[in-house]
Amino acid sequence: MDREADLLLLHSKSSDSPPNFGSRLIVLSGQDGIGTTTLASRLLHELQDRFRGGSLYVDLRGHEPEGSLPIGSALGQLLRSVRPGEPPLDTQERAAWWRSTTANRAPTCVLIDNAARAADIRAVLPGGSGHLVLVTSRHPLSELVGEGAYLHSLGPLPPDAAHTYLADRVGADRLQAEPDAAEQLIRLAAGYPAALVLTVAQVALHPQRPLSSAVRALIDSRRTTPRPPTLDIPGATMTAHHDAAYAGLSPDSAHTYRHLSLLPVRDIDASLTAAVCATTPQAATTALKSLADARLLKDIGNQDQRGPVYRFFSAELHQRARHIAEPHPQDQRLPRALGWALTATATADALITSSHSLTLNLNPVDLPHAPDHPVRHPDPDAALTWLKDQAENLLSLVRAAHRNGHHAYVWRIVYSMWPWWRSESRHDDWIELHSLALESLRHDQDGTEVAEWHLMSTLGLALRDTGSPQALQTFRRLRNMARQAEDPRAEAQALHELGATYLQMGHASQAVLFLTEARRIRKRLGYERGVALTDILLGQEVLARRHVDQAVRRFAGARRTLLDEGDIHDAARALAWQGLALIQAGDIPAAESALDTARQEFITAQAPRWAAQTLEWLGAAAEADSRPEDARARYTQAISGFQLVSTADADRVRIHLARVS
Repeated sequence: MDREADLLLLHSKSSDSPPNFGSRLIVLSGQDGIGTTTLASRLLHELQDRFRGGSLYVDLRGHEPEGSLPIGSALGQLLRSVRPGEPPLDTQERAAWWRSTTANRAPTCVLIDNAARAADIRAVLPGGSGHLVLVTSRHPLSELVGEGAYLHSLGPLPPDAAHTYLADRVGADRLQAEPDAAEQLIRLAAGYPAALVLTVAQVALHPQRPLSSAVRALIDSRRTTPRPPTLDIPGATMTAHHDAAYAGLSPDSAHTYRHLSLLPVRDIDASLTAAVCATTPQAATTALKSLADARLLKDIGNQDQRGPVYRFFSAELHQRARHIAEPHPQDQRLPRALGWALTATATADALITSSHSLTLNLNPVDLPHAPDHPVRHPDPDAALTWLKDQAENLLSLVRAAHRNGHHAYVWRIVYSMWPWWRSESRHDDWIELHSLALESLRHDQDGTEVAEWHLMSTLGLALRDTGSPQALQTFRRLRNMARQAEDPRAEAQALHELGATYLQMGHASQAVLFLTEARRIRKRLGYERGVALTDILLGQEVLARRHVDQAVRRFAGARRTLLDEGDIHDAARALAWQGLALIQAGDIPAAESALDTARQEFITAQAPRWAAQTLEWLGAAAEADSRPEDARARYTQAISGFQLVSTADADRVRIHLARVS
């Protein structure tokens, strides 16, 4: 409603030439509930045709109860939006990547929501020129004037705009029937859109009640609500409206609201609510809808594996809800949420990567707080989708569990999230959460050396992917742990990973020493799948030395074994490498047949990076066969596939495409 004058001015300022040929920076500030984010979103929508680079969004969560979003994570979100592949771990390196990536990007609009510090804004300013950075904050952030920022403070809605909104939502006839009560409702809301929304919700929920009853409820709420010295007038307005809405809830809905307010999650669904409130999913669904109808929660849409999903309307209302909830030391809400998370992740792990799940054979029922109505994943695809949709909640729950000493849940949930770690390759979260898991494991009397070994091994994979020298240290430590425990199978795994790490570093001779020893131990133990996995790496080393026939035999033997073991993903890897070896052997038809088959298997296994890799090698086969048009088509497809997972790989294929073009 209204805001036309603000929009007109902001349109003008967004068109001004930025200082020093950089980006235009506008800071839109105002109290919580005043509508800064809504106005910023409206402005972006109206400006979208001017920015060919599109619109980007990041919520810094500057006033969230759990703390603001680390600036490194914010840069990671922005980079993943514009540059495929996983960004570096270091925050300064991410900032440099962000500036260099946006330096040559078409004009882009970036909305940075809920900022609390000017330093955070400086860190995410894009490089180049022609971009618009729009910031919302409760504070003016006047320190940014030095960067050429235009500061715009958003005030309350004028009474006539508030009256128009009420008439539109409640009905002009009801306002005309009680003009004095309508005027009081407008005055009590003090021009704050969020307060007006709560007012409208209360009136709409009780259409038979006169408006004067809503006025009395708000006045009583103001009178009875304790007002701490730090609470300003806007805060008092929002608190009174919140408490009046809360007072109008049914006992069941109020009980649900109190329980949800203490959860360290980004959003909420019926399954989590049922677990935390110890009720049924049907009852949870009803309670969530009633809270949304009261505008204490907002419905943010449906997700296939979750149903309707909700969030608190604002950080301010969330804080007030937590005050009402009154946590105490024996609170069971977080443990119940953790029991729900562990049950769902362990079930997903068993469906998607059964061999990994069986390694520790975690049984969530062994811990207290297993839910009466656990999440049911119908198939592996649905399980992976659920993990992706719930990832931010799961990460937040693990961090909260670590802070609150629920160590048994920390390492078990992190371990059970393996399919998500492997799929998304969020290395910063991967390394952080595995470090927490290892620390918690040492505090858990039921933790085992086997669990420590596997978590450390998974941590080593993330370290290797990021090029960290700590990867070698981690795998050496694992080898030593295995030898001390006299566990030859674990020792072989550590040797295998050491060999893989050296091979990735380009140190083939050292790699072969470790891989040969790993293969020998695995063969002696009768671990044929392990032998086949090591043979894939040894085949790569042999292929690099142009011993093509020997490489083909290695890969073909590995594939047969892996198919017998039911490991489709790794069997496809062996076949893809065999296809590459056949290209070098000059047998193009056989190579293309192998690569086509492998690609289909990777698609089935939801392995997009490997599916793109087979397309690149199919391009190489066509190029070797003097079919440039086919090569161009395959390379183009490979670039599209790699765009989602790896910038470096996409850039490499672009070089191939340029060569055949």
